[in-house]
Amino acid sequence: MSGGGIRGWSRRFARSGAGTMLIAFTAVTILLRLGGNIVLTRLLDPQAFGVVGVIVSVMIVLTMLSDLGIFDFVIRHRKGADRHFLDVIWTIRLGQSGLQTAAMLACAWPIALFLGKPELAAPIAATAPLFLLNALCPMSLLLAQREGRIRATCAVELIALVIQIGANLALTLVMPDYRALVIGLYVSAAARIGLTYLIIGGGSRPAWDRGLAREFLGFSRWIMASTVVTLLITQSDKVLFARLFSVADFGVYMLPANLALAVQPFGRNYVERYFFPLVSRVWNETPAALGGVFYAARTRLYLLLFAGLGFGIGFAPALFRLLFDHRYEYGWIYLSVMLLRMAFDLDSFTNIQTVLAMGRTSPLLRANLIRLLLFALWVAALFRPIGPLALPLALTLAELGALLYTIALLRGAGLFRAQIHMLYYAMLFGGAVVGTGISLLWAPHVITAGLAIIGQP
Repeated sequence: MSGGGIRGWSRRFARSGAGTMLIAFTAVTILLRLGGNIVLTRLLDPQAFGVVGVIVSVMIVLTMLSDLGIFDFVIRHRKGADRHFLDVIWTIRLGQSGLQTAAMLACAWPIALFLGKPELAAPIAATAPLFLLNALCPMSLLLAQREGRIRATCAVELIALVIQIGANLALTLVMPDYRALVIGLYVSAAARIGLTYLIIGGGSRPAWDRGLAREFLGFSRWIMASTVVTLLITQSDKVLFARLFSVADFGVYMLPANLALAVQPFGRNYVERYFFPLVSRVWNETPAALGGVFYAARTRLYLLLFAGLGFGIGFAPALFRLLFDHRYEYGWIYLSVMLLRMAFDLDSFTNIQTVLAMGRTSPLLRANLIRLLLFALWVAALFRPIGPLALPLALTLAELGALLYTIALLRGAGLFRAQIHMLYYAMLFGGAVVGTGISLLWAPHVITAGLAIIGQP
């Protein structure tokens, strides 16, 4: 495909509404999960959610500690559409999942004892095979993401989620405890496999190639190290907040933290499902066209996303007045800072994925090390003068440092255009001004409550 053809294709994509479809998919996913949880909280005891919360946390930690970067490797590799290539990677993934299953089984009892809740050992062990079941999903789903088949991949994920929620609701009628939720996870994984065969087609079978495996493991060493650092970054603020402040204050902090986290997929889904496959394809086929595609494929949607994030930053006090009890109202200030971090994160994530598409993996680790170092330095500098706000603000400033590093990488590759890039932040600022105006008119006392925590010990 020529450079002009790729640029034209990306512009047609921007006009086709596929970007809007991804936003709609993310919104529907969030609403389905929220609606399902609202119903389930009326059918299940809180203990059920607590058990599953521990299980999911253990699975996330194990997944991050053993992340090999399979998605990134397949998307950017020149042979990513080759059947034998995909079968080899599927085999490696299956082996990885076997080790994850064994690790979760072995750790179930020690984790339960560490938490002081030995009754959790059995539920943790019971969910360990989920790693293997998820790994059985054919690589054709990943291939569809590489090829930009957004409707098909979104359909698989969305229908599987609907099936899981339906199963959870039905199962609670016969077993109103954590088992309904655990079985729902198995139902979702099985549905995802079946839907992949039905909607996308294809399959995977065991295969081996020593040279390809060596290349993959060379790529993965940077991904694994980077993911471990990411785990430290994403959990450090919560651990420190829980350690330094009261349980009530921590509860208020987690509310905006979860709200901000719910916003993140709006940009990341677009990058992972469309942007990264596109720039990988361009780099493999016509590298000279990457400069034009880099901004053509993101500008229109990013202007909308940054305006929305800016509006959220300013509107946060009004939102907290609208949705939450007055005891939580000062939490808006955390949300505003976290949404600013989300804007920096979206920009830096897009930039680093572009560098990754060009075959450079070490910058991913370096960016995360920059985040971790800056977070520690900013917490030390800000904690005494501004109190609890230092933690989310340190994360935000650390993300800004990583963003500047990724921009330097873009400049080195000849991709950075300052005028276009500044449009994103002009929209962010404009949205913040509008949101702040509404908050000043409707929730001035909430603004005061949030500002009052600055400097508190």
